[in-house]
Amino acid sequence: MIDINNKESLHSYLLDRHLIQTGEHVQYTSLTGGVSCKVVRVERKKRSFVVKQALSKLNVKDDWFSDIRRILIEKDCLIALNELIPEAVPDFVHSDDEQYLYVMEAAPLEAVVWKQQLLAGRLDFQVTEQIAIALATVHQHAAKSKRFHERFANQQIFKELRISPYLETVKEKHPSLQAMIDETIALLLEQRLTLVHGDFSPKNILVTKKRLYLLDYEVAHIGHPAFDLAFVTTHFLLKSINEKKWAPAYLHLMQCFIASYFKHIDFIDRQQLERETVRLLAFLFLARVDGKSPAEYITAAEDKALIRELSYEIISSAVTFHDVQHVMLKKRGGSYESICDY
Repeated sequence: MIDINNKESLHSYLLDRHLIQTGEHVQYTSLTGGVSCKVVRVERKKRSFVVKQALSKLNVKDDWFSDIRRILIEKDCLIALNELIPEAVPDFVHSDDEQYLYVMEAAPLEAVVWKQQLLAGRLDFQVTEQIAIALATVHQHAAKSKRFHERFANQQIFKELRISPYLETVKEKHPSLQAMIDETIALLLEQRLTLVHGDFSPKNILVTKKRLYLLDYEVAHIGHPAFDLAFVTTHFLLKSINEKKWAPAYLHLMQCFIASYFKHIDFIDRQQLERETVRLLAFLFLARVDGKSPAEYITAAEDKALIRELSYEIISSAVTFHDVQHVMLKKRGGSYESICDY
């Protein structure tokens, strides 16, 4: 396999595939931030693009391995999402299954990572609504697609990159939760309802004034939509711990995300989905301090202890997202009523 971080090798590869032209000025930038792939931005006067290649060992502290064939799933998911939400994903450009890489349209340089906006306290409700509707659109339409169910039936990568490092690891560190976590794992693996992104996180969403760019689909599979909902809403809880002064606003944003999502789906009972999502949300919240992929900005011991305490309280008392909001805010001696109804 070529090493796409080697500029000479990548340049020759792109010339051979006619993705760039001889004599053309091209700038290569290795992108950081991800843990599972090598990613290089190829800047051109014409259309710029991104080359992505899978790593077998992820760039985290603990040993964490995964089948590099997941890049083929990611490529196919990008193609599928271009059918469902073309306005919210990059265009597909090229793929090479033997080199375990694919090429997609590059987002504009002015695009901002949604995670960075949230961390900075820039809470854009219109952007949040657009993101929620994009996720709902995928879940709603893929639930009815036999073709998608057949193509993304394999859940092995999901087990390697989500079930094992998040839920199984938390179960080992919190044995009192074993039965409940096993029940949740069974739900995620056995109820094959729709196309699940599997990494629907603010770090994988780029925002411009005109549109969104949803990225990173290597964990895509047919499964339970609660995973995507819980995975993304966990980040609102984490941000409320990181910036406590803005906690009510982050939790309000979470409520509006959920409200927008629920308005655009009818393939599953909403109360059932909310109950299952809230339970999973608590486990994933706990996993961001005790799993293999901890939130890098949660560093204070007291914040980690608070997350553990809140996670257990959500597990024991929360059924709805309003309950979650109440649990998160009562530690601060206040309340906050959401204006987003669902």
